[in-house]
Amino acid sequence: MAEENEEVGVSEVFLKTIDTFFKESNAIFKEFDAIRARYVKGEDIMDALREFRLKRPSIFTLIDAIFHKEVEFEDKLDMADIGKEKREKIQEFKMRFADLAEDIDLYVLREIGVGQR
Repeated sequence: MAEENEEVGVSEVFLKTIDTFFKESNAIFKEFDAIRARYVKGEDIMDALREFRLKRPSIFTLIDAIFHKEVEFEDKLDMADIGKEKREKIQEFKMRFADLAEDIDLYVLREIGVGQR
């Protein structure tokens, strides 16, 4: 019975990742500001996204979910009863870096081999 409740709930990894994102948000925002600056200049940012993912894999997965799994992500936030302050920080990230969403998606697709021969 306890296992069923765990499956319905939110994983500890998700909760820890949300906490880490919030606690380290200044550094994460700074790293994405640098990535975005390259993007605005028209530079390829795939290597920068790869470096970020290698350095912070769980945070990168969270960021991908913020942009590309919105309904599921919001449901998890609700189930975990994530507070207003953390939700606002997530929303701030989403708004600030919205122009990178497509490149993040392309990076993820390339990593899983979609569109490659």
